[in-house]
Amino acid sequence: MIDAVSILAVLGLAAWLFHPGMLRSDLWRAVGTPLASIIGSGFLVSVPILRDLYGGWAVLAMAGLLAVAYLVGGAVRENILHVEPLLADHEGGRVLASLERLSHLVLAFAYFVSVAYYLVLFASFLLKPFGIADDGMAVKTVVTALLAVIGGVGLWRGFRAVEGLEIYAVSAKLAVIGGLVAGLALHDWHILGETGALLPAGHFEESSLPVLLGLLILVQGFETSRFLGDTYSPGLRVRTMKLAQLLAAAIYLVFFALMTPLFSVETPAGGVAAIVDMLAPVSIALPLLVLFGALASQSSAAIADTLGAGGLLHDIAGQRIALRHIYPLIAVVAGIVTWQTDVYSLITFASRCFAVYYALQCMVAALSAARRGSTARSASFAALALVCTAIVVFGTPVEGG
Repeated sequence: MIDAVSILAVLGLAAWLFHPGMLRSDLWRAVGTPLASIIGSGFLVSVPILRDLYGGWAVLAMAGLLAVAYLVGGAVRENILHVEPLLADHEGGRVLASLERLSHLVLAFAYFVSVAYYLVLFASFLLKPFGIADDGMAVKTVVTALLAVIGGVGLWRGFRAVEGLEIYAVSAKLAVIGGLVAGLALHDWHILGETGALLPAGHFEESSLPVLLGLLILVQGFETSRFLGDTYSPGLRVRTMKLAQLLAAAIYLVFFALMTPLFSVETPAGGVAAIVDMLAPVSIALPLLVLFGALASQSSAAIADTLGAGGLLHDIAGQRIALRHIYPLIAVVAGIVTWQTDVYSLITFASRCFAVYYALQCMVAALSAARRGSTARSASFAALALVCTAIVVFGTPVEGG
């Protein structure tokens, strides 16, 4: 029954999301870009990590991460509305322009790291059916091969041909998530009817807070709305960024709530792909849906961040470097990062890189609000910059927690 409900939900959502009217909608396409980056496979990776850290309170920890991300998104939205026009007219001043340029350079490097992060997750889920998802050497070997392909294809042909596939990728991903949610909801309904108890005990230790700070990468991606200015108006980008963040938050929290009754399922292998083991007792279809969703989302996210890093460096260099020559550089740096870290350290490293970018964006927003005489907003953005700085300084890997 659970398998049938899950598959029907996937097919029903796919029929709606792939309807030509949806695919042609500017609103949906503008929502799709940040949404694809935010949900990624963070909702899969975060479940076993936060389960081990907080037990039944994992959903509250995820809510805290999402709240921080939404507030930081407010700084990015401030910059879309008020900083972009100033910079376009060369009226922002040297400090504002310098901070903005520095933040773009930091973001380009953060994308280098996130390419490695996404491909490590891709390799982990790819190798999961073979029982070697947690073999560090095997994962890194697969990632190296994938990076060689990315660098070679980027140098030879570029990636513009696949750039337009993003809306299809996020539609497929949401259909899969819908199937997971439907199957889990039916499973939990049966559990409630049989035992009447759903929630395992929650727990909190001070040492787990720095680990939580190091998981910002799991809800990162909303900043992509900032770089859609050639296609969509500032007002539409602000509105769709809010919508994407709220929709992603709903997906995360509903999924966490439905997964909570499965927290007691033993996952002897552990690792970032442990959610496959957690779902195995529920049905045959759900683990397969997770594997499909993870592989699809990580491959599309890796290519999207490769494009993002290449475009940013191309602009920063004043277009003096051919874009196709940048892709091999991205592959080399991502490869070095992959071989010098384990998966949990990589999650934290990526979180720190994006936290530096967010801190700079918050500083830009604080200066912008101060110029407009909005002291309260300026102070709130400055406080957010300190929060992001704390993530950079105090965030620690899961195994280090």
